[in-house]
Amino acid sequence: MQRIKPLVVFILPFLVSCSISTEEKSKYSVSQIPDIEEVIIEFDENEGEALNTKNFYFIFDASGSMNEDCAGQRKINGAKIAISKFIDKVPDDVNIGLLVFGLKSEKPIKELVVLGTGQKAKFKEAINKITPDGSTPLGQVTDIGMTRLVEQYKKQLGYGEYRLIIVTDGLASSAETFEKSLQNNLKYPFVSLYGIGLCIQGNHMLKTYALNYTDANNYEELEEALTETISELPDFDPESFDLSDFE
Repeated sequence: MQRIKPLVVFILPFLVSCSISTEEKSKYSVSQIPDIEEVIIEFDENEGEALNTKNFYFIFDASGSMNEDCAGQRKINGAKIAISKFIDKVPDDVNIGLLVFGLKSEKPIKELVVLGTGQKAKFKEAINKITPDGSTPLGQVTDIGMTRLVEQYKKQLGYGEYRLIIVTDGLASSAETFEKSLQNNLKYPFVSLYGIGLCIQGNHMLKTYALNYTDANNYEELEEALTETISELPDFDPESFDLSDFE
């Protein structure tokens, strides 16, 4: 049993890329987005349950650059306040998860909150304990986040909603690895990718591949951008979609 999601989710990253100038792309060496064939996922009704639960998986940047100042304070301090204010707005019946990279730890990448409900207090506690230190392996953590959401998609037998939210203040340590990861993610159009760039100068690859990307130049804008990631997606009627509208 396969659940087919609206084609617009799959097409939008390409449409966004068309609006970005060649000069902007050259700042991050973004390749032309190839045609990606959607992965067909098989479901086992004995191993899952048809649930319409929403799933929001957050990837948070704790790399060393988060110790730098922006908008009058250290980025990590401002981000912690913004995220703590935001998380209270998340509905209690939503599954949330948190993956952090760049930690000052033997394991610089850690899943601090496993996808599930009733974890807002744990989420805030995890964020507030973060000490930035390492690099920015955006490709690796994006793969992990997508894996978690695909696993949940199977558990819910293709029902529900799935969003991957990446908050970062810098470019990937390996642009090539990150782009391959983003292209691979296009195989799973049921996952909506959101990107938030905190105090980033110049273009970012997420602008090309994300369903929605926001530049947050201060911590109020960061909170607003995070709130936008959990807002309702507009209703979409596949029969009313006309690609010529975007030509």
